[in-house]
Amino acid sequence: MSSLRLRSGCALFALVAGTFYGATAQAQSADQAQAAAAPAAEEQADTEIVVTGSFIRGTREDAAVPVDVFTADDLNKQGISSPLEFIKQLPSVGASLGDTNQFSTAAQGFQGNGSLNLRGLGPTRTLVLFNGRRTVLAPGDGFADTNLIPIFALANIEVLKDGAAATYGSDAIAGVANFVTRKDFNGAVLQGDFDAISGSRGNWTMSALVGHTFGKVNLMVGGGWQHRSTLPSFSRDFSRTPYAVNPSAWSASSNPGVFAAVYGGIAPITVRDGGTTACPAVGGINDTSGAGGTGLPICRFSFLPWNNIIEEEDRYQAYAQMDAELSDRTKFHAEFTFAQTDTTIGQSPSFPPIQGPTGSGSTSRFTVSPNNPGVPAFLAQNGLPTPTVAQPLNAISVVLWRPFGWLGNPSEPVRGAGLGFAQNKSYRLSGGINHEFNDNFRAELFATWWRSERNAASRDMVGSRLQNALNGLGGANCNVGANTPGLNGCQWFNPFINAGQPVSIQGLNNPNYVRGAENSADLINFIQPYAGTRQVEEQLVVDAIFSGETAIDLGGGPIAYAFGAQYRGNEWSSRPLAPISDANINPCFREGDLSCVGTPTQGVGPFIFLGVTRPETVRQNVKAIFAEVKVPITDTLEFTGAARYEDYGGTVGSTFNPKGAVRWNPTDWLVLRGSAGTTFRGPLANQVVNNQITSLAGIQAAANGFRSVDIFGNTSDLAPETAFTYNVGAVITTSGFTVSADYWSFDVDGRITTTPGQAIASAVVPGFNGLGLANCSSVFANLITFQGGCVQGVTNGNAISRVRTDWVNGPNLKTSGIDLSFDYKTDLGPGKLNVGAQASIVLDYTFADFIFRGVLVQPGYQAKGFTNYLRDPLTVSPLRATGWINYSLPRFNARYQARYVGGVDDDRCVGLANCVSTNFGPTNFGAVVKSFTQHDINVQYDIPMGGVTTQLQFGIDNFTNADPPASRLELSYDPFIGNPLGRVYRFGLRVIM
Repeated sequence: MSSLRLRSGCALFALVAGTFYGATAQAQSADQAQAAAAPAAEEQADTEIVVTGSFIRGTREDAAVPVDVFTADDLNKQGISSPLEFIKQLPSVGASLGDTNQFSTAAQGFQGNGSLNLRGLGPTRTLVLFNGRRTVLAPGDGFADTNLIPIFALANIEVLKDGAAATYGSDAIAGVANFVTRKDFNGAVLQGDFDAISGSRGNWTMSALVGHTFGKVNLMVGGGWQHRSTLPSFSRDFSRTPYAVNPSAWSASSNPGVFAAVYGGIAPITVRDGGTTACPAVGGINDTSGAGGTGLPICRFSFLPWNNIIEEEDRYQAYAQMDAELSDRTKFHAEFTFAQTDTTIGQSPSFPPIQGPTGSGSTSRFTVSPNNPGVPAFLAQNGLPTPTVAQPLNAISVVLWRPFGWLGNPSEPVRGAGLGFAQNKSYRLSGGINHEFNDNFRAELFATWWRSERNAASRDMVGSRLQNALNGLGGANCNVGANTPGLNGCQWFNPFINAGQPVSIQGLNNPNYVRGAENSADLINFIQPYAGTRQVEEQLVVDAIFSGETAIDLGGGPIAYAFGAQYRGNEWSSRPLAPISDANINPCFREGDLSCVGTPTQGVGPFIFLGVTRPETVRQNVKAIFAEVKVPITDTLEFTGAARYEDYGGTVGSTFNPKGAVRWNPTDWLVLRGSAGTTFRGPLANQVVNNQITSLAGIQAAANGFRSVDIFGNTSDLAPETAFTYNVGAVITTSGFTVSADYWSFDVDGRITTTPGQAIASAVVPGFNGLGLANCSSVFANLITFQGGCVQGVTNGNAISRVRTDWVNGPNLKTSGIDLSFDYKTDLGPGKLNVGAQASIVLDYTFADFIFRGVLVQPGYQAKGFTNYLRDPLTVSPLRATGWINYSLPRFNARYQARYVGGVDDDRCVGLANCVSTNFGPTNFGAVVKSFTQHDINVQYDIPMGGVTTQLQFGIDNFTNADPPASRLELSYDPFIGNPLGRVYRFGLRVIM
């Protein structure tokens, strides 16, 4: 890693209060970094600017590869208080995790995580470094959790938008983001922020950073706390779309549900519980056409009153750093990071059954005992006959239903949600020595260890426990074998609409409620336990890097070089949080049953919706050697070459990747640059194990009903993916103007991905209304679990219960585009003016045909300009741009900023007169997702008082209060285009000592 050390005057404010001494762009390309750093250097005794992309000392800041540099001053001017806010403002970034999007299979299980997704190639293809070294990953998921980075300790962030595997190894296909902390820091900075958000209690941020030099040792310690308050989905009008307009968040499985009373001597009588009055009274929509047009009268259910746009979240961070000069030529550095994120997740009061104790299927999986205490009111409210000796009530079949729907979940008395949780915790320790053997040869030896832990779970009903409770044999203290319904610790579960008043944000009244018919919280907690996993990943990285300069000079300076080796040792483990979720203990439909072992249904688990997992531990050792050379051919022409060999061992194998780059400075004001090379990414440990994780998705072949999608590891032939990347650009600098343009291209081969579950289901079952008949002879039929199995000419899409997908090397993809940057600085009156803009234009994002099992399962497609909700890589806007105007005085700074994200088309609607049809008619809601522009303003004012400076901060994000554009997703907006928060007022206070 090259470095340029700037030494100058001394004061603390360089990075935290430089706002008042000079204008700085939102982002600078690396050739602007020195100018941006100059004010900082005047006020900090020893600032180190690290240029990401090379291990060679003295690498030019306007090097042959495109690097954007963001200083702490930039982040401060923009009012940025978290890595997520920073990432969202990068035009070169595609769909990234951070806010809730629990309905997307690409985002499920990642609540509380943040990610960085350069070029929209996926967060696992962007390498994130912390002080130039690998940092904590979300366990088993292969991407760095950016929410864990202590932003309060940063000096700058550098983003290399070019493939860099030849330098840094696996994961750097799309580029590298390097988060760099302050150096030689003396003083203290205290920061507090509050964001006022309508419909929420607001977001809070607090941090403190202290540094001091003791002789030749500098110590810096700090801590931070961030709190995000719940923002319910129902607090935004745009998300409260009726079923007939946007059916995405509406389900046919409801409570009130559909039941069939089975009497002796007459045909079963099917009713919608509560008739025509109960459903609308509690918030539902009567639908007499039924699911998929079956004619079954149902009550449409929406889970949005219990879901959130922002989840309740608390994040804690601690950071400590030591730098010591052991001698004139030997330096020691050590750093420790701790972070923890606690997230509470609002979910549907209960998931719908897609299986029960007797097998797969979403209909008629459960029965209710005629002795259930809720039955008399159910019969009376639905006009059903009173049982007699001649006409007894034998049973009540649960035709289509969910345990908790419009009444909410009474075990959560505030909003009635089925609460899930996620806790992320990480530890990272890194340290090493830099030693100069002489002026022309040096070495560094560093070791980095980190540990990442994630406990995550959601509540789901255990099918056999639920069935027992419907028969009066529920509860932890019930001896089911004694068969004493409702006695001796056994409890009844009331499945009907008469079981309570609604517990939800809507505050509605249930006219069918019968006092005393409620379900107890103890019973609910027993039959609806947490289903979840504990994942832990540890990594040890050892880096040995040697660099120097030769005596060979071709006219532009000595030829420089670097070489070294790296070892990465990984261990990943996954464990069920409780035995009920353990696939080894509960592999079958019924709890404790092992009779399915060795059959196709092994591993379905006992829950009515979620899957199970088995304990797993995987170790992976990676060894690498690399080399780099820089050849200054003349004063204006320079060539850089690099190569890396990396060996994964086992079935994965090894890979070799070279890269070359050229920089030419034909005039003082023009730099031409270009680079080309191959890069790669190896499989993750959890992608090559015999295990599965379960997500949920609306399956088109099942009338967009939510079904379980099981993702299985590949133990036999999952190989590394490779990519050929190149970049050609120019930088013009003159009279205060800096303009740059870069053309970039990525061609990924053997892409590591999962088989497309949507396409597989549609290949077996045609159509979108759930009535298409399954092709049971399809090569993909065994990947679909159907209720009652697959019967040719009988089984339809509504019978889909689960879809299996697998990790494979999938089709190639190619993407290319242009990055543009403009920056202008000048004196204006008593202050300084800075005007700038950045844009990223996607020219192409093409996927090849997906061939699986020798059959075309998904034709190739163009992803640019489309939503891609049911396929990779999610939303790809053709244009993302940011522009700003900044004016600064010695004690005052004002900044206006606009962000633009181009609109896209919903690819599901291409070629269709109507995107989707409901039982109330067709709708084209969200067929075109319009562009979104956000306008922000931030101002800061300095109040110096002796040796302490207090900075008052105020900002308004989205001051036009623009709503995000409509999209046919569950929340009715695209989280990767629009901002759902509305107008946000920011108040901040910074104290610099």
